Amino acid sequence: MLADLLYFFFPYQIFKSVVFRGSLAFLTTYFIINLVLPSIIRLFRQKGITSDFKKSKNLPGPYHGATPIMGGIILVPAIMISVFLWAWINQFTIALLIILISFALIGGLDDAAKVMHKRKVESGKEVKKTYSEKADGLRGDVRLIIEFVISFVVIGTIYWVFDGINGQMYVPMIPMKNWFPELPTIIFIPIATIIIVGGANAVNLTDGLDSLATVPIITCSVFIAGAAYLAGDAEWSDRLKLLFISDQIKEVAIFAIAIIGACLAFLNFNSPPAAIYMGDIGSLGLGAAVCSMFIFVKAELYLPIIGGTFVIAAVSAIIQRFWFKIALWKKGRAWAEKNRFFYKAPYHHHQQSMLTYSEQPNEINSIWHRFLLKLGLGHVPVEDQYSNRDYVNNKVIWKNHLRAIALLVIAAMIYFKVR
Repeated sequence: MLADLLYFFFPYQIFKSVVFRGSLAFLTTYFIINLVLPSIIRLFRQKGITSDFKKSKNLPGPYHGATPIMGGIILVPAIMISVFLWAWINQFTIALLIILISFALIGGLDDAAKVMHKRKVESGKEVKKTYSEKADGLRGDVRLIIEFVISFVVIGTIYWVFDGINGQMYVPMIPMKNWFPELPTIIFIPIATIIIVGGANAVNLTDGLDSLATVPIITCSVFIAGAAYLAGDAEWSDRLKLLFISDQIKEVAIFAIAIIGACLAFLNFNSPPAAIYMGDIGSLGLGAAVCSMFIFVKAELYLPIIGGTFVIAAVSAIIQRFWFKIALWKKGRAWAEKNRFFYKAPYHHHQQSMLTYSEQPNEINSIWHRFLLKLGLGHVPVEDQYSNRDYVNNKVIWKNHLRAIALLVIAAMIYFKVR
């Protein structure tokens, strides 16, 4: 809106430039978060806004309590402000704002429920489950139903009312002239809805270690910013044999750049050791917005490539749950609890177990680890293990960050050149 107003009073081309407006969007989110988040962290520490069953110790010196959650409570507003200031408001930015705000509200309610549950357990009003390391939030089925309804309404509206998207899909490594399939409405709308809901919850599952979800969100947003800019430029899309969608799709690039600025600013406080976690309010909101952008730029099939970290987290959690239910049915609870598919799920927790040194043998058997050992792949030498929990976490986090960067390079190479 501000960019529109500036161009009205000062009709210079710079106020229409996506690069200029994107840079200002980046700086706006970056400075808002760095300015406000320290106060939010102090307040949340004082109020005990966390889902960890760890009581805060009021001791002089460094903070001794659990890490607060709900860092997304400033990420989402900062992105909204940047988009309103520097992006043109069209069907794409409106849809993304609705998705971002709606999923963030769902995540915020879930975070609030976790905090209340933790307080009830600490006050003796509820009993903590023996296997729970963190407090529970909203029921999963209720949350999923609301997410599916919101996604269906938004995607359906932009598909039928605004005619902003269609069922055409890029297939990786296949030129458009050879095969550029268009899915019928009855298939495309459900698939798009599943991508948004599934992707948002995959990001949520990944947000289990310091900065683990933040860096993959950045790499996905970098890819989208480039894809959206080229899809909105007729000359460049023709040169690179990409589909020209419309001039308006360039505003998605500004939205993506605002997310990059927000996540980079958040890393100042979320990098190990994290002073605050993104929480469901951030991971669900940002995850849904990023997945929606992939749909808008017709790069849905590239999401599993560049978002491989999220896919691994989601798939591993699903496999772990199904394996446990089957084992419970076939061999009973005692065997099922001792013989898991992964040591823990999502997969980054399995990696933690692999890298943790202990003089005692692991009480849990991992089917996946045994399979890898048979292939000669799963052995971790003792000298590569750590007894310090922070060292283990840092190793797992950096492995996943480097994988996310490598996947960005691979996806960009395929999307922009291998076609």
